[in-house]
Amino acid sequence: MSSRDPIDRRRVLTRALGLLGLGAAAPLLAACSNVRPLYGSLDGTGGPAAKMTHIDLALADSRVSQRVRNELIFAFYGGGEPEKPAYRLNLRITDSSLPLGIERLETTPSAYLVQLNASFVLVDMASDKTILTGTSFANVSYDFSQQRFANVRAQRDAENRAANQIAVDIRTKIAAYFATHG
Repeated sequence: MSSRDPIDRRRVLTRALGLLGLGAAAPLLAACSNVRPLYGSLDGTGGPAAKMTHIDLALADSRVSQRVRNELIFAFYGGGEPEKPAYRLNLRITDSSLPLGIERLETTPSAYLVQLNASFVLVDMASDKTILTGTSFANVSYDFSQQRFANVRAQRDAENRAANQIAVDIRTKIAAYFATHG
């Protein structure tokens, strides 16, 4: 095999281009030094996750609101109540159910859409000032059948899935706030 082999030249050229690409990417990677974890911290203080353990949630006024509240309690501090609440989270949740599809030969819906809309306000309890407001929504569908109990369970399951989506979204927004505002 001689050094003038075309396969050998391609390997050398490919290797050289790869090294050149790595050399060009190094400054770009160095510019990404502002990347940090959302729920943790680089200095070991816990970051946003530690601050979220001090959020007290207002009482709920409906089953779906209670489900969102329970999901947030579990996400913030694993259950129970916060030890030293420094923040209060007020939730307002509205829900509706809309028919999606209509059976061709009947006038009964074949599927429904559960819509949950949530607005939240995070208040600093020491100063009684609003530090964060936001909204979230979730749309979840479920099939409608001729069985009454199955329909009730399907709607409740859809509401629970929507409540979980809203809780995850609210938690992410609060964590992002604490990550950027210390």
